[in-house]
Amino acid sequence: MLTTLCCCLALAAAPADQFMTWVSERPAAQVLPASIGTRLGGHRLLRRANALPVPPYLKWTDAVQLDNGTVWAGSENGLMCHAPGWAHWRMFHSRRWLPDDHVLKLSVISETEVWVETAAGLTRLVRRPETLRHKCEVVHDQLRRHHVRFSLVGSIDLKSPGTLHAGAHQPDSDNDGLWTSLYVATESFRYGTTGDPSARRNAWESMQALMFLEKVTGAPGFVARSVVPISIDKEGQFPWERSQDGKWWWKGDTSSDELDGHFFAYSVFYDLAATDQQKKQIRPVVQRIMDRVIDGGWYYRDPSGRITTWGRWAPERLNQDPEWIAERGLNSLEILSYLKTTYHIIGDPRYADAARELIEKHGYAMNTIRLKMTKGVDQEVNHSDDELAFIAYYPILRYERDPKLRTIYSMSLERSWIEVRPERSPFFNFIYAACRQAADWPHPQRRPNKPLIAPGDYDREPSLQWFREIPSDLIEWTVVNSTRHDLGRVFLNRHGQLCTTRLLPVTERRLMKWNGDPFALDGGRGGRSREDGTFILLPYWMGRYHRLFD
Repeated sequence: MLTTLCCCLALAAAPADQFMTWVSERPAAQVLPASIGTRLGGHRLLRRANALPVPPYLKWTDAVQLDNGTVWAGSENGLMCHAPGWAHWRMFHSRRWLPDDHVLKLSVISETEVWVETAAGLTRLVRRPETLRHKCEVVHDQLRRHHVRFSLVGSIDLKSPGTLHAGAHQPDSDNDGLWTSLYVATESFRYGTTGDPSARRNAWESMQALMFLEKVTGAPGFVARSVVPISIDKEGQFPWERSQDGKWWWKGDTSSDELDGHFFAYSVFYDLAATDQQKKQIRPVVQRIMDRVIDGGWYYRDPSGRITTWGRWAPERLNQDPEWIAERGLNSLEILSYLKTTYHIIGDPRYADAARELIEKHGYAMNTIRLKMTKGVDQEVNHSDDELAFIAYYPILRYERDPKLRTIYSMSLERSWIEVRPERSPFFNFIYAACRQAADWPHPQRRPNKPLIAPGDYDREPSLQWFREIPSDLIEWTVVNSTRHDLGRVFLNRHGQLCTTRLLPVTERRLMKWNGDPFALDGGRGGRSREDGTFILLPYWMGRYHRLFD
């Protein structure tokens, strides 16, 4: 079990890209070594357990205090650490860190090494130097080894919980097109930053997979959610359809989520990584997708003419149907972003004219300003929509040069970013920064020569801290925080998950993509699945490309 955590103790002077990180590993020895510091017991333990700040758990099984005041404490729910000056305790819990959360005894060897005896055996935490570059190289290497199926990228199911080498299976999902699109953008940013030919090659391979999702349906412009070989039985399962050549099953009822991803990927790949020949192949696909939406009356219609569940951008739906009022801002932004991207790639005035009609006759640009309509209503916050909105903001604000429209879209972006800012997400922060930067760098096909935005204006340091802290162990271990005593206000989100207003460190939360709720307290899949890591790599390479950090 290998995991990383940003150093909770004071960082020594190091290169900008280097930091100290905790690694969890199983030692060969079966006996705890002697500990430094003072082992707390009796009244001293009781007094420290009840001091401020409130520890996550009050019933301690063992505790050691070092001469510098740092306290390491075990409980039946994990290992805790607190140093003088910290506002909160830090937790090491779940199989991400420990063989079992029931800590029996601990031994502090030094400020960089702690041994823990649990009900399931020994482990040790060791603090070592790491760099963001190396962390991302490791994550990407594992992605290429285990998370690519027919050039589609996604999470995998493990045959044995927590054991990658025992074998894995990459299942199809509703959003294979979306997740693959984000990977295409990732490798396009990497190519735009480094010029590494492997990045261009990887991006093109997965771009071809996206293009195949349109080809396999046999309906020009209609893209499938996913595909599997015909040997995998999908007979009678909605919305699976058999391809015309009889070789594939393809998944229909395609949502706006998928098109958001496709247009984002086409935009970034076309500008940053595509060769002239690849651009020639991309153009007709983009054109067919956009034409299908326009010719369908601003609906996405499958091969039988049926409107898909979420493929609806028509004015009568967004502006007149009360059931769709919550989707008005996002769907207006989506369709305008699709049209702007298509016009950028194709150059046909049809798409500029169509956007102008939606803006001037139906108020679609103004609709985007109130994209986040659920301010203060915790149960209605849709984190999946946040992710979709930001990948729609990126192309439209890179391409739009009309000052009035840029002002409107920038107002929408600012409002949305203020809502997601407490999540301290590099994904949202870097897209926000890149869109702000585009006002002073109107060259979407060229890398900016400097950041053009101050670090504090887009929360660069919290973003870098997230990269340092995010575990490189991408197995979805079950994490339970709802039993803690150090939480803020607790509420239920729209999925009925128990959440807190205090954002816990990413090292203590369940693993998730950017469409998940970072305030959710519990989650995970018991080590039975593994994320592909694109959610780390995309903001990393986007940030590097836009020179938001070195």
